[in-house]
Parts: sequence; structure tokens; C-alpha cells
Amino acid sequence: MNQSSANDPSSKERFQRRAAAAEINGRQVNEAIEPRGRPEGTAVFVCECGHLGCSETVEIPVAEYEEVRTDFDRFLVVPGHEIDEVDEVIARRRGYLVVVKREPEAREMARSSDGRSP
Repeated sequence: MNQSSANDPSSKERFQRRAAAAEINGRQVNEAIEPRGRPEGTAVFVCECGHLGCSETVEIPVAEYEEVRTDFDRFLVVPGHEIDEVDEVIARRRGYLVVVKREPEAREMARSSDGRSP
């Protein structure tokens, strides 16, 4: 974010919503490619960061991805792709980070888009 938009609360909120939406899109891609029923294998997952156009991937065991997905607001991101205004890093793993949403609106966006949440 540039300096002038950093002082504008509505700009900051738009940025946070856009970043959260991008993270949700990444998660939806991973949910579509995840090999369900085969937790013993590995799969290539896309970075679920909020950077528009990110195409980074990480290969991890499916069981590890399932651990990331134990809660609706947890996302897998490549190191360096976390966004301080949006994400809080809660775990550092080999090749990826697990982040949660900082802001209530971003958490609600994640919850409402999560097909696994009741």
C-alpha cells in the first residue's frame, strides 16, 4: 500500500478485503485439486496468499494440508507472501507458513466461503 492510501481507512479496508478474497480463491483452487481419500500421498498446492497473480506452489503431504485446514481462517502461504495488514503467521513449516486472518471482516469472508464450515 502506498503512503497516501495507508492513511485512508476506506482504502485500507478495500485492500484487506481484496487480499482476503485472493486468499480465498487460492484455497478454493486447492480444495478442487486436493486428492480426497488419499491422505498418505503428497500433492502440489497453490500459495493461498493475498497477492494478485501469485502462481507459487508447494508440494506437501495431503495430511499436512488437512492440518492447515483444521479451521476456516487458516491459509497456506509461501514464505515471504504473508501480508502483515491481513495475516498473522501462526506456524512456520518447511516450505510454507500457516496464517490466520487478523481482521473480523476478513475472518467472516473466510468463514462464509468455506465449504467445510457448518
